[in-house]
Amino acid sequence: MALAYEPRTELYRFHFGVVLGTVLLATLLQVYLPPYLPFDTPLDLPLLVVIYFGFSRRNPTTGLLLGLAVGILQDALIYEPIQHPIGLFGMAKTVLGFAASSLSSRVDTDHARARLLLVFVFYHLHQFIYAGSQRLLLDQPAQFISLAGLEAALVNSLLGMVAFHFLDKFRRTL
Repeated sequence: MALAYEPRTELYRFHFGVVLGTVLLATLLQVYLPPYLPFDTPLDLPLLVVIYFGFSRRNPTTGLLLGLAVGILQDALIYEPIQHPIGLFGMAKTVLGFAASSLSSRVDTDHARARLLLVFVFYHLHQFIYAGSQRLLLDQPAQFISLAGLEAALVNSLLGMVAFHFLDKFRRTL
């Protein structure tokens, strides 16, 4: 019996309003909610949105463009031009959108364990790209790995599981 690789052909579609509403809600919550939270763990809701839609659509071009749009929107809404110039989140989320879409065509991303692990890894990849861009392009100090980063990756992974389960209700098979 020979084993053969069969690429994933199941694609999902979303109503444009669901994608737009999810992106806007996640970005606005990301920008305006942190001062009201009782804890200091950095949630990255726009990153979770980019990863989820990248997993679901399985089209690298769509994932890349969605990551770019979400990242630039997040950059534009954060008003700290000296500490945070426009483009850092845009670059990081563009790479992550492309990576999530490309990987999902080869790996089954519909299972909770795979999603949990991949969101954990993608969170660290996002932080590495963001910190690397900050260090190389802006010559600002950047912290690559820390205990707080591991905690944040775990919290974002668990939050991603809940959000992904909720968003799965809105997808339709193509």
